[in-house]
Amino acid sequence: MASFRSKLAYFRYNVGVGVHSHRQGPDPASSSSNSRPPAGGPSSSPWRGPRVFALTLGAAAIVIGAFGLFRLGRQFPGASSNPALLVPFLLPVLALALEAGALVALSAAQLGLLLRAVTQPWTLRMRMTLPLLALLALVVGLAELIPRGTEHPGAFANELVQTARSACEPGGKVPIPLLGLSVRCDAPSSIAGSMPGVRSVQVAMRELTFSDDLRRVEITGLDLTAARALRVHLHAGTARIAGLAPWSRSPLLSPLGRFAILAALGAVLWLAAGLFWRPALPEPGPATNSQKPWRRLLGGLLLTVPGAVVATAFISLDQDRASPVAYLSAALLGTVALWLLGLLGRRLPQIFGSFRGF
Repeated sequence: MASFRSKLAYFRYNVGVGVHSHRQGPDPASSSSNSRPPAGGPSSSPWRGPRVFALTLGAAAIVIGAFGLFRLGRQFPGASSNPALLVPFLLPVLALALEAGALVALSAAQLGLLLRAVTQPWTLRMRMTLPLLALLALVVGLAELIPRGTEHPGAFANELVQTARSACEPGGKVPIPLLGLSVRCDAPSSIAGSMPGVRSVQVAMRELTFSDDLRRVEITGLDLTAARALRVHLHAGTARIAGLAPWSRSPLLSPLGRFAILAALGAVLWLAAGLFWRPALPEPGPATNSQKPWRRLLGGLLLTVPGAVVATAFISLDQDRASPVAYLSAALLGTVALWLLGLLGRRLPQIFGSFRGF
């Protein structure tokens, strides 16, 4: 009987301890540490990467588009009075902003996600970022559906000049849309006004002819007057201006060929990031408010560098009317930029340390 009572007391004690431990709940320290995703594991939300891709794409497209509008304003000083005539030039700018922005967004989103999977196997790293490559293909495909605008911008500009000449009346002056110049209808007729982009320089000429791609200008009977520190007057029977930036996409690439090249460049960048992007990240510690914001900003900008290098090389080759094989150099430059960024991440791991919670 005594033995039975001792066993019963022991059973009640154990049950009480179990209930008491259950009411206490888990240890706060272990709970807080387990609530954070592991630094070397994949992201807890499948929408983190696409969300960063979309935000970066929007920011990059706005910056590239603003730069294109700035160029338009300098090259066509009379654009504000005839904005409808800018549509053939704005369409290539819009398409280019989406193409280049997609490459930059892929770089920022993929490298940010891979910072949470530094120690993971290669197959998992590639699988978790594969949707980003699909997003790039989608955005580039949409960009190729945008009408190309004018394929012959020089012919369009020449038509504006001839239209102004045909509207001349004796003793009158007819403005040439977009160019900021005017046709003086006195015999012999001439074209005069401020030089595009340099308002302090006045030009007058008998004939003005643009090349088909708007990269060269042929001038006959040029009179140029510049009034700055010194007053300069120049007269030339013929003059040629070369090296102007084109406003149409390369005619050597069809929309399908352009899509294939951009998708291939994105695939090379995606593959190189999965293989080589393994920066050394420091152990998470208490981050002060004075350090964290600028580190996140610097780290975020650095993550866009490989994509920005590929996009810049692509734009340069496109404007030079390069052959499709030449675009391999853009992929090579992007891979080198990615390798250098990874080297920087291993030498200075604190730069990307704030992205453990990306």
